[in-house]
Amino acid sequence: MLYSFEFAKRLIEAAESMFRDGAEKDEAGRTVLYLSCLSCEISLKALLERSGYSSKELKKLSHDLSRLLAEVSSCIVASTGERASRIRSKMVVPETANGTVGTLLESELSGGSVYPNEIRYGNAVRHYPPEAMLNCAKTVSEWCIQHDGSLARAQIS
Repeated sequence: MLYSFEFAKRLIEAAESMFRDGAEKDEAGRTVLYLSCLSCEISLKALLERSGYSSKELKKLSHDLSRLLAEVSSCIVASTGERASRIRSKMVVPETANGTVGTLLESELSGGSVYPNEIRYGNAVRHYPPEAMLNCAKTVSEWCIQHDGSLARAQIS
């Protein structure tokens, strides 16, 4: 397997450490944001890989969090027959209308900086707050681990 849930969790730990200990340091927010998005990418790819996607298919999805989320959403939870799209509605920022995994991972569709390049480079990052994305990474990681081994690709009819 190319992608590791354990690696995604270590990225979250690094982001948490930076957030907790270095929030006032230059570029700390950008670092937390980048590590959080990277963790989401690795978690989603690990789940898809374990659901039968080939490394070639996953590489075609590149770093596009929206497309990765769409692929996961197109799968079926084998035990219940429900669509895995329920991940989109997982609440990350309570009491916020747009505080869901779906909204946060599709931020570039609403004018946010595109991960990874526009987060790594440039003078201004337009994105959701680093803390929100860190919480999103935690939620995505937990959901993916919980559904490891239970997702199946939807049959095309």
